[in-house]
Amino acid sequence: MRIRVLPDGPYRASGVGLLRVRPVVDADGSRVEWERGEEIEHEDTFDLCRCGHSSNLPFCDATEKEIEFDGKETADRRPTSMRRIAQGDGPVVLTDDTSLCSRARFCIRKDTDAWALAYETGDPERRELLIRMVERCPSGRLVYQLPPDDQPVEAEMAPEVAVIENGPLWVRGGIPIEASDGFEYEVRQRVTLCRCGHSRNKPFCDGTHVTVGFRDG
Repeated sequence: MRIRVLPDGPYRASGVGLLRVRPVVDADGSRVEWERGEEIEHEDTFDLCRCGHSSNLPFCDATEKEIEFDGKETADRRPTSMRRIAQGDGPVVLTDDTSLCSRARFCIRKDTDAWALAYETGDPERRELLIRMVERCPSGRLVYQLPPDDQPVEAEMAPEVAVIENGPLWVRGGIPIEASDGFEYEVRQRVTLCRCGHSRNKPFCDGTHVTVGFRDG
């Protein structure tokens, strides 16, 4: 079970499931849940597009060679704990690593956001809303703690790769990710990998797919 980043090429995945997911919005237009879509058939080892130009998305079709894709990995290789900023001092504390943001927007509602809620966790309803927001953040930018325990609270997830509609690859369940030079990135329950080809935090998603208007087809 592993994902390897190939030099200026695709992600080579082995021993993991592959499926589609899409966000569900409420009447106010806020993203509130993930809808699980169909399973995608694949071999035990398969290549996923990283340049964003494959005609067979989400799989690679070697277009990266034609367009001379620059897949240089630029992400900070330190553990996420070294970049996190804590928010709030109540029964739930929010921690934020902005470098991991994939702009999924589950952290925002019409009248509030996760950072405001971090200072309102004395209210059970506000606390529960914050936890729901954090748990639906695909990249793991947002994590919460339950003081005095300073360890992140993470739900166990099945090891699989979810193709987010018009967005990144959501790697779930602690799948090891190996850089093109053999370095092993920190194993996390929630990771989003760029598949539009334009992230400035490769191999991770930085939300640029929204700016460039990336689409699956």
